[in-house]
Amino acid sequence: MRVRLLTVALMSLPLFAACADGGEDGLASPYDDDYPVSEDNVNNGAPDNDSLPDDNKADAVYPAQFKITDQSPVKSQGSRGVCSIFASTALVENLYIKAGMPVAEADFSEQYLQWAAKNLQRAFPNTDGSSSDANLKTVANHGTVKEADWAYESQPWSATNDPACSGGENLPTKCYTNGEPPASVAAAKKWKVPATRWINTNSMKAHLSTKKTGVNVGFTFFYQSWNHRRSTLPINDALWRKGVVTYPNEQDKTVSLASRAGHAIQIIGWDDNLEFEMRDGEGKPVLDAQGNPKKEKGFWLFKNSWGTASFGIENPAGPGYGWLSYKYVQEYGSAVTAEIPSLTAPREVCDDTTSKDEDGDGQANCSDADCSMHPSCQSGGTAHNYTATPAAAIPDNNPTGVSNTITVTDTGTISDVKLTVDITHTYRGDLKVTLTKGADSVVVHNATGGSADNLKQTFPVPALVGKALAGGWTLKVVDTASQDVGKLNAWSLEVASR
Repeated sequence: MRVRLLTVALMSLPLFAACADGGEDGLASPYDDDYPVSEDNVNNGAPDNDSLPDDNKADAVYPAQFKITDQSPVKSQGSRGVCSIFASTALVENLYIKAGMPVAEADFSEQYLQWAAKNLQRAFPNTDGSSSDANLKTVANHGTVKEADWAYESQPWSATNDPACSGGENLPTKCYTNGEPPASVAAAKKWKVPATRWINTNSMKAHLSTKKTGVNVGFTFFYQSWNHRRSTLPINDALWRKGVVTYPNEQDKTVSLASRAGHAIQIIGWDDNLEFEMRDGEGKPVLDAQGNPKKEKGFWLFKNSWGTASFGIENPAGPGYGWLSYKYVQEYGSAVTAEIPSLTAPREVCDDTTSKDEDGDGQANCSDADCSMHPSCQSGGTAHNYTATPAAAIPDNNPTGVSNTITVTDTGTISDVKLTVDITHTYRGDLKVTLTKGADSVVVHNATGGSADNLKQTFPVPALVGKALAGGWTLKVVDTASQDVGKLNAWSLEVASR
């Protein structure tokens, strides 16, 4: 039975997910960092492990030791509870390295992924943490950017950065993302991965050995098992230096679940023969009937996100790596992964019926320079400009929204359309904007942009190319969530026709 079911019996206990983190602070003690705790569950949305397919072949024989090598350097999440962001970014870097990207270039932005998961994917918008599942879906759906496009900030925002971030729970999203990305990020190349999937933890050896890529695992956090500084039970400094995480004893379970936490890491290998002594709640060896220390055998090799100066500094895989008990993962872990991306840049589809940006350069269809000579993008003919200034309030959290129509009497066939909107709003991630011409409706903006103010932007609308120019053009703006409000100030059409 999966441990997730244990939460039914623990509803009276506080439910948190710690992304305990340390930094490369050079202090003598490996337990001097804060290891902040965040308020969500790293296993959120995970299916029961037994419901997932077993990918092991009946005749499969795995080596006793195994390690994948296509890894970027170990990083530190500093003082922010974003372990799953770092685990997910580590996996994305692993996938791109496996695809052929040089290690030095496979350096993606944890800062951006934290923002994108909460503002574009709308996952865990009012908490520091998230889940690897949500993070990898963010990369699959929206992409991520390079570290150079938005460098990671190791300290969380406080009231010093913004008065709204004065502490407590359920703060504005910007407090957990350290604000909005630089303007240059909008034009930065977005790097995606193919669709993600949950994986049976019993199938991880099959995945690692055949795909040669990692697996992200989120799990309940047990303080003594991890030799964590917040453990109220005795911890073992030697195991901390080796990065060894053993299966929790009953006292560790009881104490840790009273302050429930979680963590996320990337599994990259295993050792069937590795053994470590079992400990009781007092930190003493557990003895068998003959008085000999009992040992736990079989450990996963994992990449952590606590830097390289303390945790795992004596691990044979390198500082910052660790060993995690098979039994621990089997009972308390959930695993998710993604497929290897292609490094071959996709070509922009110039005449498709959506505004999808296939080549990830920030420009779609006829707005992309690659499409300048495509027949569907040859405007020619006559240029028309139409403007409306409704200055209409947008109903808050109301599917009716506000609509405004421009009636066009000019005739011809549309060869190019650009829509420009001027909307003031205190949370543009709430907005859905649709342009309708006759029987054709095109959503140009759909709840993206997160907590940024206002939507003043020009959108290409290639789906209307080839349609009749004359008739009513209707813009509809819907506010999809409560609290933040705004106004449709003005909008305009720049249309070419033949």
